[in-house]
Amino acid sequence: MQVTVEKTGPCQAKVQFTVPGDEFSGKFKLALQNAGKNAKLKGFRPGHVPIQIIEKHYGVQLRQETVQYYFQQAYEQAIKDNQLKVVGFQRVNLDEVRVLEGADFVHAFEVSLRPEIVLGNYKGLEIESQLEPVMDVEIDNAVENLKLQQSQPEPAGDLGLPANGMALAKVEWVHEGVVILTRDGLRVSPASPTPGTDPEAFKTALTGAKDGETREVPMTFPPDFDKVELRGKQGATRVTVSQAYKLNPPSDEDLRKLLGVADDAAMKKLVKEKLAEAKTTQEHGRVENVILDMLLGTHTFDLPAMMVEEQTNARIAQLKQQMQQGGVAADQIEQQAASQKENAVKAAERGIRALFLMQVIGEKENLLVTREDMQAEVHSIAQRNNAKVEEVVEYYQKNNLLDQMAIEILERKVRRFLRENAKIKEPA
Repeated sequence: MQVTVEKTGPCQAKVQFTVPGDEFSGKFKLALQNAGKNAKLKGFRPGHVPIQIIEKHYGVQLRQETVQYYFQQAYEQAIKDNQLKVVGFQRVNLDEVRVLEGADFVHAFEVSLRPEIVLGNYKGLEIESQLEPVMDVEIDNAVENLKLQQSQPEPAGDLGLPANGMALAKVEWVHEGVVILTRDGLRVSPASPTPGTDPEAFKTALTGAKDGETREVPMTFPPDFDKVELRGKQGATRVTVSQAYKLNPPSDEDLRKLLGVADDAAMKKLVKEKLAEAKTTQEHGRVENVILDMLLGTHTFDLPAMMVEEQTNARIAQLKQQMQQGGVAADQIEQQAASQKENAVKAAERGIRALFLMQVIGEKENLLVTREDMQAEVHSIAQRNNAKVEEVVEYYQKNNLLDQMAIEILERKVRRFLRENAKIKEPA
């Protein structure tokens, strides 16, 4: 088999291969012979079925498997002989591939190549800290929230949701009339605004809401919102109450027992420590995002076009599904999807650029994803979801998600490395 590789773009190459007709025929006949050894057909003894009969029953399948074999061989040989760093390849419908009897098998396919990245400075980046101390009012609010969490619920009835009550609700995040994200069965409280909403506006909107009612609150999509393209944009949080409850909080003594502390001072000390941990974790995430934005701004490189297209299409498909689940009309779904195409492309490009950049930094700093890392991640997922480790492994293997898991672990390692090697300055 002859294999040639031609660069067709900055991150793309064309692999063409030629299999001589006699070689392909020999491979196909060998497959027929192997199938004949175990074939059980009526009227023939096992292993004694004529090859013509085998071809009649299994020829189409075995010919397709032979075609697939040579595609795989060409792919592997192209990578080995040309030191290609392949990150994706063109999907080929094998049903449409035709090989004429006795003729050479000639075909070609495109592969996406990892971009060449010249790393600039990524250590010692100066970031101003926004970590704030824990205030007394925050401690008091946290204690009240703890009481709410441990309160015994009672249906609110005709009075609706109290200001200090709780509700089970469906929460939808809306942008330009389109439902972007839906979470059902969430616990919401007027006293705990969703990210991006004004606390007073959220409290006013939800207080008094009765079962089945929907309230909508303006919002600004927060900096850590899942969909990067919406961060900082205006939208709305829509809350549909399933069941509103008033809450009967525990006594201070019962709350102290629950927390395992002796008095109010010890309780406030414990709460302060937990709040400080939460603020530190949030600040770490913010710093890591700032650093990544800085690096993306100083590192420009080409991206694999096929990869960008696949990611864009996946985002558009997800958006359509969310709108469909939100009850949006079919014609509006198509209009909104078309209007969001540019944003989807930008988001896909940013995500792919960040992925490649972190992979290169990870390699440079020898930040490897070890077997122990994978095992720890599996155990963590199992614990969070109250599942068995074996069930998690089976799910990730069945859905081909282990590579994605490794990518996410590497991303966390690189983000932490960049943060720990940055210069965090106190505010002036």
